[in-house]
Amino acid sequence: MVNDFSVAAAFYDALTGKAGDRWAERTVKTVRRFAPNPRGADVGCGTGKVTRALSAAGFSVVGFDPSPEMLGEATLRGSGELYVLGGMKAVGKLNGLGFVTAVNDVVNYIRPQDLEKNFAAVHAALAEGGAFLFDLSTPHRLRRVIGENLFGEDLDDLTYLWFNKQKKDGVLMEVVYFLKKGDSYEKKEDVFFEYAHESAAVVSALRNAGFGKISVKGKKGAPAEDEERLFFTAVK
Repeated sequence: MVNDFSVAAAFYDALTGKAGDRWAERTVKTVRRFAPNPRGADVGCGTGKVTRALSAAGFSVVGFDPSPEMLGEATLRGSGELYVLGGMKAVGKLNGLGFVTAVNDVVNYIRPQDLEKNFAAVHAALAEGGAFLFDLSTPHRLRRVIGENLFGEDLDDLTYLWFNKQKKDGVLMEVVYFLKKGDSYEKKEDVFFEYAHESAAVVSALRNAGFGKISVKGKKGAPAEDEERLFFTAVK
């Protein structure tokens, strides 16, 4: 099954390492800056690292993820946070939120034709002045940095090979894991697909969903042509 993270869930934090800690730290700072109230949701929360960081910072946050395995890991690592099985559209069941976050390529997993209705669910969940804060990998990163390239790493109990294949609307990612079991290894696989969303199309979907004040930034401010990641802020 594509994008279910069923295999990666158990060692996702080990794979992301310090990068995951930096994501959490940055998200807390951004939420503190933009959220008009402390209630929020973390969409695509995965193992809950960002959710836990927000909770530890004093925010009342619910984690959403469509992967049961990811939520299982989040619950094991958590300290009482609430987690809900579901994607971005499920956030629309809430209301009056000060913020909604979607960290580390969550939006890249949404089909282009589904962006507007997913964003509309977030808009419905936010209070007036509430902020939708998310990032995405740019087409440049997916097509020039990741696409058609092979990555891998040999860790203590895990070796993985990450194959990438260009498609018309994004990149198909096939990850083969070799998990150490005593003196042998067990082979498992995950398949992911990330869509290459153009910034203008994302902004258009946000406006059509009802958001007014929208900003898009790169790593150091105004986006450069070779920017690998963009950071969006959309205020209701």
